[in-house]
Amino acid sequence: MSNGIKDDFEEKAQNLFKLLTAKLTFLYDSEGPINEVKKLFDEAREEFSKGDYRKSSDKYEEANGMLIQIVKPLAKSLLILEFVYLAVWLIVAYSTYKFPDFWLWDGIIGDGTTAAWFGVLGGITIALFGIYNHIRLGDFDPRFKLWYICKPIIGGIFGWFVYGLYVIGFVAVQQEGVDSINNPTFIYVIAFLAGFSERFILRMIDKLMAVITSYNETKVDKEE
Repeated sequence: MSNGIKDDFEEKAQNLFKLLTAKLTFLYDSEGPINEVKKLFDEAREEFSKGDYRKSSDKYEEANGMLIQIVKPLAKSLLILEFVYLAVWLIVAYSTYKFPDFWLWDGIIGDGTTAAWFGVLGGITIALFGIYNHIRLGDFDPRFKLWYICKPIIGGIFGWFVYGLYVIGFVAVQQEGVDSINNPTFIYVIAFLAGFSERFILRMIDKLMAVITSYNETKVDKEE
């Protein structure tokens, strides 16, 4: 092995080994020949400790390639699950629109629940895009399988949270309660974005906390 290749693998090996170990931790023996991957991985680390970086690299690539084949069915099953989520969520939307007075949801359908619905839709959308993209690239990471399962639920919570923030702001400005929003489209778009991206909603929370903190500090200063 040339010095360039040797130095390159030697520099990256520890991070690569750590990443592969983390991925294996989130897989069960029933999901594929995990033990064979672990055996190849152990051999790669053994060759690395001996200083044979070419053999170590070959063993690692073989183990990683086998792992990619193992997680493909998992990724595809999660993709199917997201499509099931989407189908169920569209059926819910159609049913509540077509039969608004049905006893199961009578009295609870409003701007808040609609915002939550768009948040769930945003969560499903990013999950579908993420799984498809990782299947295409062949780098699906099993450590995030729970994230894909829970993402639509988290998206719904974030969507409802966005609506809550809007209502709080509206009430603060108008000094009165609010039963419905005259033009809720903007809120639904924001709710979708909140379900789509955690970074988006976390930035909103950071800004809200900054405003609250600043307000409290100003209030204390005035009292003093």
